[in-house]
Order: sequence, then structure tokens, then C-alpha cells
Amino acid sequence: MTQEAPADIQLGELLIRGGLLGPEQFEAAYRLSFKMRLPIGRVLTMHGHVTEEQLRAALEIQARIRDGLIPFEHAITALLMVSQEGLPLETALNRSGPVAMPTQVPTHNRLGEILTSAGIASQPLVDQGMVTSAETGLPLGLVLLNKGVITRASLNSALAAQRLIREGKVEREAVLYALKLARLRSISLEQSLKETGQFANLAPKFGIGELFVMAGAVSESQLLTAHEIEATHDKELDEVFVELGYASKPCIKAAKHILKMIESGVLFEDQAAQIISKVQYASSNEELQRVLSLIDEDPGAIFEERQPIEITDILKKAGLISDKDLQIATALALANKVPLMKTLFDARLIDEQVLEHATHLKNYLDHDLLKLEQATIVMAYCLENNMTVEETLDTFGWTAPQ
Repeated sequence: MTQEAPADIQLGELLIRGGLLGPEQFEAAYRLSFKMRLPIGRVLTMHGHVTEEQLRAALEIQARIRDGLIPFEHAITALLMVSQEGLPLETALNRSGPVAMPTQVPTHNRLGEILTSAGIASQPLVDQGMVTSAETGLPLGLVLLNKGVITRASLNSALAAQRLIREGKVEREAVLYALKLARLRSISLEQSLKETGQFANLAPKFGIGELFVMAGAVSESQLLTAHEIEATHDKELDEVFVELGYASKPCIKAAKHILKMIESGVLFEDQAAQIISKVQYASSNEELQRVLSLIDEDPGAIFEERQPIEITDILKKAGLISDKDLQIATALALANKVPLMKTLFDARLIDEQVLEHATHLKNYLDHDLLKLEQATIVMAYCLENNMTVEETLDTFGWTAPQ
């Protein structure tokens, strides 16, 4: 890929060039994701090649490159900082240096005006924040938050105030006065509005943002960014999610459908979050419709309660330890206050290879990618043929159970 066409960058190239993994690791993960019909991101995190935070950072950077919000080399530098120094993405973007091309800095910002008018931030600090915002593509509020100029509570209050003004629920001067009072008395904006004779229900509503956070699809910081863009650019939150690359249009459509099911009492919030986690990486309307149709037919089917399968269950099922072995080892582990796996290892009932295979298989079981009977067969085959779990799955051609 050439630098002239950064919008076409693929996730694999971004992860490799960002120093998060090698080409061979990505190629192996890609083959497994294709074989098991899994999103490549999930395979990479399950195998420990990247962490959830690193994957989210790469996906967010990919979206920002495609949207033309940050230069390609700037993005790669930031991702290298994430992988090599363990920096949060926003910090890495702030430290990755100025943009090579001249940047036009806005002379005013609606959120900045509210922050200065309410005395939450000074004009010089807001001006500096606007320069950084223009260079990095990050929203002003998040820049000021990262620099320690404002607190998260202050930013949330300012965004709520801006939303009230935009929707015409409270007059601008009344909101600004309430915001000043809230800052001086260290009370909430809602309480301040009530004391000044204004009524505005600012209680958080369980919407798309909260749903995606609960599902682990976006972080609190990412949601904060989306809320700022929503408030300052007069856009709907779902539209902002699509623009930022947090979700596809089909996924947003599914999320709206799911929220209606919550309102009608068909689903609980935690169940809805599970659904979002299942359709987060869906790439087509057909895939989304398949999941949603199953939920419509039997909402409870996707949430059947089951006892989690432990590593010891895999070991017993594979005949590597007996019930008596486990009973004795458990008693010793409790008496000596050491982990059960260490006790089994010290007693030479299992070795490092067995523990590694069992831990790996538990990952697949936890994600409903294998059944216990399949895991037992894989364990035996791995030990008999000195193969890895991935090699064995590839040999059998097994995919996630239907």
C-alpha cells in the first residue's frame, strides 16, 4: 500500500506497521479466523497477539485515517507509541508530533465558549486546546480533559448544557448561570438548574452509547468523544458512531431494534449487550438479520444459562485427572493457600503443555466456539501428535458449533 492512498489501509497492515504483531502472526490468525468464521480481531485478542485496548486503538486509528482526520504517518507513530510504550491512544496522538502540513485552527468553538463563559477553563488554555485539537483531530473537550484543564464531570456538565441550549429546553443565559453555580458550589448541573427555577431532566437514558459501552464495543473515552461531536456539530449519536468507525450502519440499525426490545420489556440491558457483542463485527445485513431473526423467534434461546466450564472439567473429561485426584489436590491447595493448577502441576498430574492446551481450549469454550466433547478430542490429539490447538483444529476443519 502506498502512502498516497491511506484511506485503503487494512487492519492487518496497520497492526504490523504499528509494531503490534508480525506478518506471520497475522497470517496465521487470518487463516484461523477464516476457518472458524470468526472476526480477525477476536482471534488476535483470544490468542494474546494484541490486547482489547490495542485492537480498539488500531480500529479507531483506521477509522480516523479513512475519514481523513489524521495523516497516515502521524497515525503510525501514535500506534507505535501504543504498542511500544503502552500509552493510551489519546495520549499517543497528543505526543506523536505536529502535523506536517499547515493546520487551520478554528477561531471559535461552541463548547469552548461554554467552558470559558462558565469559568470552567480560561480562554488561553482553550485556545491552546483548539490548536492541539486541530493538529490531532481529537475533539476539544477530550484534549482539555487529557491535559488536565477540566475534569470529566465538568466536561459532561458542559456537554449537557450545550445539548439543552441546542434543543431549546433552557435559555442560554440560564444554562450558563446554572453551570457557573454548579462549579462554584460543587453540585450537579441538574441540581443547579432546579435551584435557579429551571427544570431539566438530565438523568442518563440507556441508549446506543450506554449499550455499546456495556457490550465492550466502545470505551468511556470513545463515548465521550462521540457525545462531544454530537453536541457541537448538531448530529445524532448513531450518525457520529458511524462516522468515527465505532459501528457500521447495519450494526446501528440492529442496535436501534434492540433498544426497542428493551423498552418493550422483551430484553434486559445485559442481554442486549450480549447481542451487540455478537453482531459488532457483522459485515452484512444478512448476517445481522440472521441473528436478529433468531432473537425475535426466541429471545431467551441466545441467553440460556449454563455453568461455566473450568479447566479441571477439560482435564477430567480427557482422562488426565480423576475425581479423587481433584479432591486431594483441592484440599492441598486450600490448606497451602496456593492455586489449584499449581498444586496439580507440583504433583506432576499435569505439565506445562497440558495446562497450555487446556487454558487455550477453555478460551474457545468460553466463547462458544467448541463443545466440551470437541475440546476433549482436541486435547487428546494435541498430546498424541505433539501439535498445537490451532494445528489440530485446522486438521479437523472444525468451526464454531452451530
